[in-house]
Amino acid sequence: MDKTHIKQKVILSAVAGMILIPGRAHDIPAAENTGEQPFVQASGIESVLEKCYETEVKDNINLYLVPTEEGEYLNMAFSDTEDFTYIRSAPEENSSWVGKLYQDSAAQVLEYLDGWTKIKSGSAEGYVPSGSLITGGEASRRAKEYEDHTVTVTAYVLNVRDGQGTGADILTQVRLGETYEVSGEPVDGWYPVKVGEIDGWVSGDYVTAEASYSYGETKEEEEARLEAEKRRTEEVRAAEAGAAGSAVRGSGITGQAVIDYACQFIGNPYVWGGTSLTDGADCSGFVQSVYAHFGVSLPRTTYEMVNSGYAVSYEAALPGDLILYDGHVGLYMGDGTIVNAMNEADGIGICSATYTNIIAVRRVL
Repeated sequence: MDKTHIKQKVILSAVAGMILIPGRAHDIPAAENTGEQPFVQASGIESVLEKCYETEVKDNINLYLVPTEEGEYLNMAFSDTEDFTYIRSAPEENSSWVGKLYQDSAAQVLEYLDGWTKIKSGSAEGYVPSGSLITGGEASRRAKEYEDHTVTVTAYVLNVRDGQGTGADILTQVRLGETYEVSGEPVDGWYPVKVGEIDGWVSGDYVTAEASYSYGETKEEEEARLEAEKRRTEEVRAAEAGAAGSAVRGSGITGQAVIDYACQFIGNPYVWGGTSLTDGADCSGFVQSVYAHFGVSLPRTTYEMVNSGYAVSYEAALPGDLILYDGHVGLYMGDGTIVNAMNEADGIGICSATYTNIIAVRRVL
């Protein structure tokens, strides 16, 4: 299944305050409660091992202590199941389920029982069949297989292209704070990503790359996630319907297509009197040149653009509409934002549509 469940930053963690051996638990000083699952430090491990030998389990110690390169020992496990395994409230098959441990997820071992293992994976804590887990030395050897590599967008809007470099065609755009799975090895500072059904590339200059594990989720978290996904689907359908409504009759041009094109030039310079989308433009020159790309002729100045097309209210504004101010103009993106040639310091960028008083909203499509 697609890994749509909870992802967390890589923190390989152990049980606070104890190392677990089947049938026994040996206390060691607990870590301070920092909100993260704590490490069991290497210091003091010798005394734990001595006790283990005394209990005649020395032949099995490597099954439950997983060493990392840093020298700590961790009770780490990974799921070994198709799709998912129910995390149950008690170590019995007919007990209620409290969460799900998904395929390729990581977990922290809390207790070994007869045929069952108590785990914590993300916020979900409970019991899973022991046969659904990879533990011990095998977990250590295979840990890299379970790593997910992701990038998080650090730019307000980032183009996803069909190849490496700004000369490649734009396939779609992603937004600030969104995280996507890296689908292969980076090339020349560009990362291959999958955005929905689209496979493309993003510039490493505008993303933060991380390695992480996938974790399970509680029953409540799953319900909230599914509800959020349902809302997002409805919003996308509504946006598509709105964009379709802004099309030029018979031309196939949509306001969203205008915005997608305009956003390619974010970061380029502001030049007073300029009309070049790459070398520099002022606010009206930017809007005029963007629409010229689609064969739509607009006046050169904001004072003339205020009479272009026809008036609509700000509440009814759609992507591609002109938002006019006293001596300034931008293109409405939706969600209360405009893309515009701002000033010499900021160049072409995005800001709030209501940063100052709006004089007019004009629709030219």
